[in-house]
Amino acid sequence: MKSLFHLVSRNNKIYRRDRTLVLLSLLSVFIVILLYAVFLQQTQVDAIQEMIGKSKAVKNMVNEWMVAGLLSITAVTTTLGAFGIMVQDKESKKTHDFLTTPLSRATIQLSYVINAFVIGLFFSLLAFVGCELFLVLSGSEILSGMVILKVIGIIILSVALSSSINLFLVLFIKTQSAASTLNTIVGTAIGFLCGVYVPIGSVPNFVQNIIMYFPTSHTAVLLRDAFMTDSIQTVFKNATPEQILEYKKQFGIVYEMNDKLVSTTNHLWIIIITTIVFTVVSIMIFKKQNK
Repeated sequence: MKSLFHLVSRNNKIYRRDRTLVLLSLLSVFIVILLYAVFLQQTQVDAIQEMIGKSKAVKNMVNEWMVAGLLSITAVTTTLGAFGIMVQDKESKKTHDFLTTPLSRATIQLSYVINAFVIGLFFSLLAFVGCELFLVLSGSEILSGMVILKVIGIIILSVALSSSINLFLVLFIKTQSAASTLNTIVGTAIGFLCGVYVPIGSVPNFVQNIIMYFPTSHTAVLLRDAFMTDSIQTVFKNATPEQILEYKKQFGIVYEMNDKLVSTTNHLWIIIITTIVFTVVSIMIFKKQNK
């Protein structure tokens, strides 16, 4: 355990010293904030007001929608950035040096995973605090204690899922330049794959299917539901159930797959099973690569 703790501490210190890794980790966050400020907010506000008329609560609801998407992609990009330490060690052959010590392969890999999880969780919770402060200052009601606990639980699952997927991806990356390219691609694409840059209802059906089968997008759905339940009831108080459902499907607050709405339980199972599968596969690949 002491060896594992020292490795995790070492990885964490290297990450914090590398400003490039930190900036790449937060690239998509900056993109979302910029796009939202420029046109995403007003576009969605106009679409909703066209549906149900003007309401002061619309902007608050749209802000909550954006915050949920922002938190879902933060978990992905920050954990991927943290795995940059693993790539650095492979490129500099430090991984081979570790393998000559009494440290097991499992301990070495676990140190990278724990470091990525810790960093992802730290940035995600920090983003949550910042986003909640933004929502309250912009006019939204502060979340209840139960909803806060629910959001934190979803964030933990989101970070675990992102860590497992990113570990799998990084196992095939051998140089820092390739890692930087991967960070840029993922940081840009994740906003589309989580339905943040463009609402899921605005893209063709085959693209909708890609988004809905992308595991991380299910964390965005759960976060939107947690943040927006009360505001949707306020904004759509005079709307029909059909209008409410249409809005939820259009903006990815619920998923409809095979003509059935995906339940919260199914979202959770998709996240958990995907996390387990990617973790097991990654362990097998790591062992094979380091025989």
